[in-house]
Amino acid sequence: MTRSGEPARGGSAASRAAILGALRRRGPLTRQRLAAETGLSRATVSAVLRALTEDGQVRESASRVEGGRGRPSSVVTVNPARAELVGIELGRAHLAVAVADGADTVVGQAGHEMPVGTSVTAATAEALELLDRLAAERGLDLSVVRSVAVGTPGPKFGGTGRPSPDLALARFAHDRAEVANLLTARFRCPVRADNNTRYTALGEASHGAGAGAANVVCVRLDEGVGGGVVVDGSLLSGQWGTAGEFGHVSVDPAGARCACGGRGCLELSAALPALLTATGTAGAAALAEAVTTGPGRAVLERAALATAQALAGPLTALDVPVLVLGGRVARLPGFLAAVGETLQDLLPTWCAAGLSVRPAADDGAAGALGALIRARAAAETGTALSMKRMKQ
Repeated sequence: MTRSGEPARGGSAASRAAILGALRRRGPLTRQRLAAETGLSRATVSAVLRALTEDGQVRESASRVEGGRGRPSSVVTVNPARAELVGIELGRAHLAVAVADGADTVVGQAGHEMPVGTSVTAATAEALELLDRLAAERGLDLSVVRSVAVGTPGPKFGGTGRPSPDLALARFAHDRAEVANLLTARFRCPVRADNNTRYTALGEASHGAGAGAANVVCVRLDEGVGGGVVVDGSLLSGQWGTAGEFGHVSVDPAGARCACGGRGCLELSAALPALLTATGTAGAAALAEAVTTGPGRAVLERAALATAQALAGPLTALDVPVLVLGGRVARLPGFLAAVGETLQDLLPTWCAAGLSVRPAADDGAAGALGALIRARAAAETGTALSMKRMKQ
């Protein structure tokens, strides 16, 4: 940008974007540093800051720059009370929300469990109520949200009789569109909807157990089995946006027919309902006790074997060294160790030698954080995803 003479009142849209961009990248800056970062004249910086302050987008306060001497300088920051990005995860048995300000700093998170079978529309209403409570507690302004991303469960293949994947996919697409419409009506801004377990993978790869790795496979084993794959820093999507549906990888060609249309799917062996049925237990707590000895231990080992069989191919073919496992099944005593040991036996030497099997850092927060990253990407570029972590 070139320095100009007398600035227009409030500066141009490009000048505003340049100053806000510098504050997001660099954090608090003096007026002098803003001029240097943006190439704008001091007069233009002053005019833009006056307009942005009146709009409530930035704050200016006296603060001594680290290492400085003399009188404190006036430092400009993005207003942390402006909730500009919202990330939402609607899981099968939980929901979570996360909010970030204009500087990509997470300013609020919340979440809780919910009954299995809750409709996505009811879950969306609950998420909005949770956001309103969070905003009231933190003093956040949700009226200025500029981008929202929401993760919803993948297609649920169920019912009796012959499986109907096409019907399930149609219902899934309808539900996801309805969620997006509800959120668009509330926030009046672009809404991106995707699979919640893919957002969880993005959150784990950027903030959680996979942080710092450019190649990560993340799998959640809970009411269902799903996940996401990050390769060279990019979250894979696939033709239908279902990359990472490990729950419907066949691990038993002679197994039962899955409602998805496949046969012997991993979800039939390693999802929480399958383990509860196999052990005759009710609830994750009872299951955790049952799998420590005897027949229950054999059930856990079979589930770990099936999980390793489903993942060995992708880990080898994609050359991914980090495997993150989350969900209530993954947290069962000995499950991660059993998966890791089996993979060491199944994988080729070059893949097995560098493989790290890790527990998910935070099942409850990762999905909403991943959605928040997607919301940021949509606001900044419209499509591209950056693995840069949100500030916390």
